[in-house]
Amino acid sequence: MRNFSVCRALVILTAASSFAAAQSTAKAPRQPIAVTSGYFAALNAAPKHTASNKLSEATNAATQAQDPRIVSVPNFTGSFSFGGSTYSYTMIGRQPRAKQTTTVPTTYVPLSFYFDEFVDANGNNITIDATVDTDEIKNSPLFENAEYATGNTQFVDAQMRAEFWPLFNKDGDNDGDDNFHVLLSKPQTLIPVTIEVPVGSSEVYVLQDGTYFALIDINFIVSQLNTLVQTEPITVKAIPIFLTRNAVYGGFSADAPVSCCVGGFHTAFEANQTATKIFVQTLVFATSLDPDVSNGIFGDPAVFSDVNALSHEIAETMNDPFANNIVPSYQIPGAAAGTCQNSLEVGDIVENLAPDYTDVTLHGYTYHPQTLGLLQWFEGKTPSDAVNGDYSFPDSTKLTGPFTACPAASSTTNAATSAAPTTP
Repeated sequence: MRNFSVCRALVILTAASSFAAAQSTAKAPRQPIAVTSGYFAALNAAPKHTASNKLSEATNAATQAQDPRIVSVPNFTGSFSFGGSTYSYTMIGRQPRAKQTTTVPTTYVPLSFYFDEFVDANGNNITIDATVDTDEIKNSPLFENAEYATGNTQFVDAQMRAEFWPLFNKDGDNDGDDNFHVLLSKPQTLIPVTIEVPVGSSEVYVLQDGTYFALIDINFIVSQLNTLVQTEPITVKAIPIFLTRNAVYGGFSADAPVSCCVGGFHTAFEANQTATKIFVQTLVFATSLDPDVSNGIFGDPAVFSDVNALSHEIAETMNDPFANNIVPSYQIPGAAAGTCQNSLEVGDIVENLAPDYTDVTLHGYTYHPQTLGLLQWFEGKTPSDAVNGDYSFPDSTKLTGPFTACPAASSTTNAATSAAPTTP
């Protein structure tokens, strides 16, 4: 396991930030906070996700135009019309009408934590090990087959087949000639990384059963990822997955948390450019909580547990790899009236509809991937021509009709370009 010291990571930040971190380490270590009822509610502890597009205007245009100079994950474009306007989108895979199977390479980096500020009863610095989740994640429905309305396949592939059902399943029998699939390869596990978390960048908690978990400054973890993408052997033709365990992320002010709880994000950025090629890197970051930690934070043992948060981010990457698919402005279901956005984020439109997950059992273990929206919801299509006339998948009861337009007096957030952390 490779240690990733904060001292090394902070070289990309300002000198003032580095000085402040060095000063804060002079504080005496302390023990974690025993969780009490209502603590996280006071921090507005709703599960949430973000997205970030870090591409230049020219590169955004190139990805949307299928410019041959773009080197990245395999992708195709489509479009739909609504209200007199045409909206184009880019997704991972190949044109559904071609009935081809695309397999996308993935790499997996478990990120563990070593906390400078927090010690156990014996004075030992607390650590949270993410490597114990590796087999559970790699054997999950995200990478192995289970049975869905669209066939025996991977979870996100099943969702994409559901939304493109009318394009490839012409004869309606779902047999071998309906071969549109977008599959993830079994992840190549890279050397695990341990991140040293400095004083003032986290709060660590302990449950009654002795389990530790953390709320970490999202700007701190983003700074680590900024450096990791430069040092890890990742490639633009694969989706790198960085996963943490028993940690959620939020805003900090004066070394104290002020908001909670982000469970992950996805992003795209320019990794390199030559005279003839533009290399665009996608990236997925998510957490995975033990059920007792999920219950301690959210009062539900499945929220952000196992692949709940990860399924959200992978699905959004597959449906919006470059975080630049713009759709008609819509009211986010389950959010306060006037909370709107205009991004094709298939996870965001369900995450407020508790419970947002569905149960999928593999190898005797029940996973909780998030129910996802379908393209037909964003298209405003009535009736839906997705599998079974659905708008959400695999739980069709979460979204029973197309989007509701954002009220004219409300502001719209493009979730892919604002409100997101400064990701790589």
